[in-house]
Amino acid sequence: MGDGRLAAVRTWLEELSRRRALALVAGTLVAILVLAGVAFSVYFGVLGLQAPPGVEEAVRADPNVTVETAYGGYVVHDADPGAETLGIVFYPGGRVAPDAYLPSAAAIATRANATVFVPGMPLNLAVFDPSRADAVVAGEPQISRWVVGGHSLGGAMACRYAADNADRVDGLLIVGAYCDRPVRGMPGLAVVGTRDAVLDREQFEATRGNLPTPRRVVFVEGMNHSQAGWYTGQRGGQPATISTPEAHRRLADEVAGWLCAELEHCESDSPG
Repeated sequence: MGDGRLAAVRTWLEELSRRRALALVAGTLVAILVLAGVAFSVYFGVLGLQAPPGVEEAVRADPNVTVETAYGGYVVHDADPGAETLGIVFYPGGRVAPDAYLPSAAAIATRANATVFVPGMPLNLAVFDPSRADAVVAGEPQISRWVVGGHSLGGAMACRYAADNADRVDGLLIVGAYCDRPVRGMPGLAVVGTRDAVLDREQFEATRGNLPTPRRVVFVEGMNHSQAGWYTGQRGGQPATISTPEAHRRLADEVAGWLCAELEHCESDSPG
């Protein structure tokens, strides 16, 4: 074999080795990305923070409310047979499953004579579907007024939805959250627990001006971050100094009072 052929074979082998190396690197990167995606999905989806055993059953057994499964999550109605015309769409916090908000939704529905919708989110992250309220509003034509809100990351995404849909949203409700962009054209309520160690307080104060006006900011004494719902395992959380049912009662009182003052949806409209 001549020198030319030897050189050609050598070049071909080098090129083959280079291509195999590139294919190996590409395959390794793809495998890493797939594994990272699976791990991400498992952590935020399968291992999402859920209500403790028995909580959903207890809410369903409460004679003051009725619970339905819809929109990938839950719909909680006040048991009053009269037609409810005010709906609250409440986005769950990041990595928190909708069932964790059943007790607080029940407290609000009963106290405020409203229907509370807690929709499911892709991988329990509202950032992947900030317009989730569209499906709820479109699917509930009997509701004439809408409040959109949420907890933590869900609250931030509710702010974005409200900012983009001021023509269809009548009020904004956020719990343990802040708005990262201005919301206008509706009243707003922000509720924060004094024991909330997860919320970035500096950002909350710096972005108060993003809340719509008229705005109301309420601090619930003794309430922590996870007591917007009922779940455990919140990273960075600290113990509350009030019980979770008491936190829900106080939250519901604040929401009902705000609805009465700003939307004229008052206690007299609800059962005693």
